[in-house]
Amino acid sequence: MEPQGKTGWLGYALDRSRGQVGVQEIGDRVLLLGKGAGNLATLVAYAHAEVGKKITLLDVDGSISPDVSGYFSVFDYRSMLYEAFHLEGDGATHGQLVASAYTAALDLTSEEEAIMGAALQKLSEQNDLASPSSLFDVIGGVEGFRGFYVDKLKGRIGALRLLETTRVESFAQVMDGGILLSFDSAPYPQASELTACLFIAKILYLLASSSRRPDGLLITGAHRLFKNSTRFQHSEGLVARLLEAPVPLILASPIPALLNDRLAESMAVRIYSSEAWNARKGWKQAAALAYSYTICDDRSGASIAFVPRFVRPKRPTVAPALRHSGRASPELTKTILEEINNYGLANRQSVVSYLAPAFLGLDVGAEVDRLHSGGYLILEPKQVGSGPKILAYTLTESGRRLLQELTE
Repeated sequence: MEPQGKTGWLGYALDRSRGQVGVQEIGDRVLLLGKGAGNLATLVAYAHAEVGKKITLLDVDGSISPDVSGYFSVFDYRSMLYEAFHLEGDGATHGQLVASAYTAALDLTSEEEAIMGAALQKLSEQNDLASPSSLFDVIGGVEGFRGFYVDKLKGRIGALRLLETTRVESFAQVMDGGILLSFDSAPYPQASELTACLFIAKILYLLASSSRRPDGLLITGAHRLFKNSTRFQHSEGLVARLLEAPVPLILASPIPALLNDRLAESMAVRIYSSEAWNARKGWKQAAALAYSYTICDDRSGASIAFVPRFVRPKRPTVAPALRHSGRASPELTKTILEEINNYGLANRQSVVSYLAPAFLGLDVGAEVDRLHSGGYLILEPKQVGSGPKILAYTLTESGRRLLQELTE
């Protein structure tokens, strides 16, 4: 049955407490643990939408996107990645948060974290992007750091240099809430983990410097971002700032053993799936029934078992951002045409490489191909000095007209 009424999400979750439990009674630091955490996170997201709460969802592990996308505006993370890379403010505050994001995602040591912090300070002074390609260029020149740790860190960052950006959507939508950011399209797991940490860093900075804020923040796959390490390696600054955030925080992790212990202990309310509850050692509480969940509230020491309600999926009203519809944004089309018009020896590879810092390479390549097949571009042999001729793009008459239309 689909839940009705205007109670809090816990009221939707508990069969026997429907209509009696409000949003605030569950607390503002909640941890969902064990197999089925994604299903419960789906219910949490759905119930917040039903009561008119505009929370921001970072779906790192893809566990909630299919079922709640119809209730939120869905965006591919790449559509706002440029803004996440953009360093805010005149000081080093955002740069320090970004350094903590890289540290958490890449599990850096304290020495590597110090190098990263110095590099981000330098990028902040240059008003540059905090992208892996920008960091790679400045890490080697950071004063006071040389040798093994610098070389090792450059290797780690260099492996992420193909993590490209595009500038399509405004980050203000993240702070207004009511949206879901999907990280499913990341080219590899570490890319989704790093970009998610960068989004968290940007959100934390804006929460402290802007009046805009969502009604809550829900993050799935938390164990991938905040790992449980066997030895203390770094400051865990991102964890500390996240716990201090002035918004309700809900984290979900299907693998509790991999989650940062200090983070888990700092969450006032933990909700376990039956498997996670029964797997805990040294506990004398009664075993949980299959498919049930147990709320463990550290504030009162009470535990309550419940069976969650059903969520009825709803078809999205709009397609997720950056799911190719065959046409790129006007900004990208205009930029490609301008660069080819200004540079007479541009080919597909050079255009993609040149625009990679500002646009996703896949999008650039797809748009170049579309413009070529549509008759806006042609390939012609052109002379390069005294060497052999190469094939390079030239704008056709229709291409020049399109550029003029986009410029006006």
